[in-house]
Amino acid sequence: MLKQIVVALIILAVLAVVAVLKQRIAAPVKIGAYYLRKSLFTAAERSFLGVLEPMLPSEVRVFAKVRLADIFGVVSGLERGARQGAQNRINQKHVDFLIVRTCDLAPLAGIELDDSSHDEEDRQQRDAFVDEVFNRAKLPLLHVPVQKSYAPAEIKSKVEALLS
Repeated sequence: MLKQIVVALIILAVLAVVAVLKQRIAAPVKIGAYYLRKSLFTAAERSFLGVLEPMLPSEVRVFAKVRLADIFGVVSGLERGARQGAQNRINQKHVDFLIVRTCDLAPLAGIELDDSSHDEEDRQQRDAFVDEVFNRAKLPLLHVPVQKSYAPAEIKSKVEALLS
């Protein structure tokens, strides 16, 4: 009986090692797995950018799809695991548009276009997290509902208020 238990444990250990090795030797992603997207922006993003860019004063510029990790850093003093967890939370998220000062590219404000996906619970949790990161850094964030067309005067007014 003891011999059978030992044999079973050895078989389980071998299977575990094989499973780990199989994961580590997984086939690499082939270069042919990628394709060129037709556009960097969605139709809604292109439309909004077309209204936003011409109204910006010369002392500011706009960048699109900027990763939160390129805007915000993680505070020092955290334990390694907490620091990595905080970094991971911002690595894969981006803001639709970031308005920066032209002279030094310092962030001035973010703009998020909110389409119907922002009604979903997981997206609302993501939005609440992003809002809190911007808020804690005292960086304004404007949410603009996606529309078929944008009223330039209305957008200009909101952006001026955002930057004042």
